[in-house]
Amino acid sequence: MSRPRILVVEDEPAIADTIVYALATDGFEPAWCASGAAARQALADGGAALAILDVGLPDINGFDLFKQLTSAQP
Repeated sequence: MSRPRILVVEDEPAIADTIVYALATDGFEPAWCASGAAARQALADGGAALAILDVGLPDINGFDLFKQLTSAQP
């Protein structure tokens, strides 16, 4: 059975590590991205069941990224 892939978009490594660890421990397949551009690419490459977005990313804010990610989905 495949594990649900969760996209973690967070530019602070310490915060991302904690989230990724918790998700992996609970049986998910976390994929960490440190920027909005990396998140868009990761989603295009493999999709995700859920995305956890940081509001303050270096290249875009999380609200605008959310709008981009949801408008790109069918």
